[in-house]
Amino acid sequence: MYGLATIKSMNAEAARKAKGKQPFIIKSAEQIDTFPPFPFPNFGDYRPKGWELVETYFVDSSGFGGDGEPALGARHFRSKLKIGYGYAVIEAGQFQVYVGEFRRR
Repeated sequence: MYGLATIKSMNAEAARKAKGKQPFIIKSAEQIDTFPPFPFPNFGDYRPKGWELVETYFVDSSGFGGDGEPALGARHFRSKLKIGYGYAVIEAGQFQVYVGEFRRR
């Protein structure tokens, strides 16, 4: 398990690398059916201009999470994705991530 300092450092590094990038935009329902793997960029603390963060999802990234756990499994998370919205990892731990849902301003 990562310590808090490690997670903060990883998110700061992700933000530095993400500058200028855009979230991954969902274009169709058929596209959602192809996940996982999820092709979302890792933004860490970075927030792209022209986009607003409207929702966050706590998601299992190991592939072993079950339906009764706090982190959403892949199937349940797919049901939350919306066409026309952008998605990016905004915080990453060892086995779970927070995925941000972004809307164009």
